[in-house]
Amino acid sequence: MALIGKIRKNMWLVIVLLAVALAGFIIMDMTSANNRGNGIFGTRNAIGKVDGKKIDYNEFQKAESALYSGSSDVYGRRNSLWNYFLEKAIVDEYKDLLGIGVSSDELNELEFGNNLSPIVQNNFRSPQTGQVDREQLNQFQEAINNGQELAPQFVNFWNEQRKQVIKTSIQSKLTNMVSKAMVVPTWMAELSAKSQSEKVDFDYVMVPFTKVDDAEVKLTDEDYDAFIKKNATKYTNKEEVRNLSYVVFDVLPSQADSQKIYNDLLALKQEFIQSKKDSLFVSSNSGMYNPSFQKKDELQGVLKDTISKFNVGDVIGPYIEGNSYMMAKISERKVMADSAKARHILRNVQAGDALGLVKAKSYIDSLKNLIASGANFNDLATTNSQDPGSAQNGGDLGTFAPGAMVGPFNDAIFITGKEGGMYTVETQFGVHLIKVEKLKFISNEGRYKIAYLRSPIVPSQETQDKKMEEVLAASEKLKTIDALNADTNIKVESANGLKKNDFNIGNLGSSQSTRDIIRWAFDKKSKPGNVSGVIYTYTDEENYHDSKHVMVGLKSITKAGLASAESLKGVIDDLVKNEKKAEIIKSKITSKDLNTIAATFGLVPAKAEGVTFASGLIPDLGTEPKVIGKAFASKSGVVSEPIVGKTGVCIINVTNITPGTAGENVAMIKQQMAMSNRSQVSYKLMEAIKKSKKVTDNRFTFY
Repeated sequence: MALIGKIRKNMWLVIVLLAVALAGFIIMDMTSANNRGNGIFGTRNAIGKVDGKKIDYNEFQKAESALYSGSSDVYGRRNSLWNYFLEKAIVDEYKDLLGIGVSSDELNELEFGNNLSPIVQNNFRSPQTGQVDREQLNQFQEAINNGQELAPQFVNFWNEQRKQVIKTSIQSKLTNMVSKAMVVPTWMAELSAKSQSEKVDFDYVMVPFTKVDDAEVKLTDEDYDAFIKKNATKYTNKEEVRNLSYVVFDVLPSQADSQKIYNDLLALKQEFIQSKKDSLFVSSNSGMYNPSFQKKDELQGVLKDTISKFNVGDVIGPYIEGNSYMMAKISERKVMADSAKARHILRNVQAGDALGLVKAKSYIDSLKNLIASGANFNDLATTNSQDPGSAQNGGDLGTFAPGAMVGPFNDAIFITGKEGGMYTVETQFGVHLIKVEKLKFISNEGRYKIAYLRSPIVPSQETQDKKMEEVLAASEKLKTIDALNADTNIKVESANGLKKNDFNIGNLGSSQSTRDIIRWAFDKKSKPGNVSGVIYTYTDEENYHDSKHVMVGLKSITKAGLASAESLKGVIDDLVKNEKKAEIIKSKITSKDLNTIAATFGLVPAKAEGVTFASGLIPDLGTEPKVIGKAFASKSGVVSEPIVGKTGVCIINVTNITPGTAGENVAMIKQQMAMSNRSQVSYKLMEAIKKSKKVTDNRFTFY
């Protein structure tokens, strides 16, 4: 009470403190705007804009949570989602301009009908069959139509899926509008036909760039600049990029780590041998149990080579497989048929429907009684089976090998089944009555059911800590790019052309550490020559230990626009060098006689016959578009000027030209060209529209 009284007497102080705290919160928000857009006074929640129209961060997060909750590739999914929101903004604009939409009937057809949206097909595809799981989809339709209370997660998923379905449908309509408007003029088809039939023969001398020694070529910055300007389209950066140098310190298990892991696994061997329930034993010891029977040739490594020497109950190992120590126990051995022929009658049962399961079993039992009384299995299958694929053929499933059917179905035939036998089996599809018609034994080879114990060979915590200490000690000496490059004990790798939203770096792959590296590289405080003060640690995603530590330095920054010579050195060296070599080769060509030119370089003239413009290929030379272009533009008997190609300098003399004709295939060629053009619309149309839009991408400030 005394404390409360003091607070009341000093209420003014409380108000001042609250005001200071609130001001601090606002200032913190403003200064940390780099983490979430531009703060509360800016477009904090705008992850991007398309022609000024905001892409809301909260909507982006909501869609990611609803659609990709089970996805492990967080960076790939965000990239896909960004493209979706970008395209949706464009589609929304054009649907309003053109009056395109999706009616309720059309939407119902896309979600549940016979013409399902590709989005629904992908989301409801059964991993077992590769087909749309209609049963599951129908259950959702019934629940939605009946107004049943649905889980919030499903409601969010369905709402986001519906947005994607509508967007995809409208985008398809836009694409169809453009593709149907695309025509190929007759003259263009005739020109294409002629280019396919026109042929040229020519003699040539190709002087390869390798005829000039690298020591003869001295490159200057002016040479690089001239080459870059000549190829400006190729070497113009649309956005600023970063070029990094980095060093990887792998965290590897020590010999002591490996020995301990081996000994720990070996200590389980006797208990493994004595185990009566192998599946339970291995599941309790981080192992795995394969319930199916495998041929020797289907096994891996050591097992494949040695299993025939062991008996049921024997434990093989420990042995090394990949990066793990393994022990394998032969739980069972059986000679199985190589193929079977069977029929079945299926009564569908929905998952979790206990009453339906009882009814299906009773139905199957009544059919068995009818068959026992003389009824024909085939006839009963035709009239009673709910498997539309086989019912019309009397339940005939044809001939199939072990493993082709789901587990219980497979085992009823190949493990316990006998020719002529009938078996009742439950699977995820319902209750089956199976009739085994034929079991065919060819190899009489034994198959094995195997239980495994696996111990990954990973670094201990002590080894991981020791490695981190080594890296931290090294980092104290390696504070700059120059220091990294000067250290002969480490291997410095490069990652060039990184954009601010990239999430992958060379052999480092994609992870939060990779994103952290790229975010550091684009931080305003990071300057060329700097080495990050942070050691970036990568984790083994399977065994959860430090797998590598990475030191990173900012080598250079390539501004948007025409690339600099400095940024491209090492990338275009050979191309620039070949241009200089071409000048040297041309300076040595002083004759118009191919034999003389060839002799100058220790070569002999060659012939190219039947070269067509459309093929783009020259026998023995490969793809040399400049040479082909010159050949078709030349007159017969005239030796050309030197042509700088991809692999050298070429001089040609056309000896024969066979004119092309349009022929009788113009209509077919016209149709083929139209189909080819239209097939590209779905991708190129959207990409062209994107280029015409002013897109602001703020993802970097959020992730």
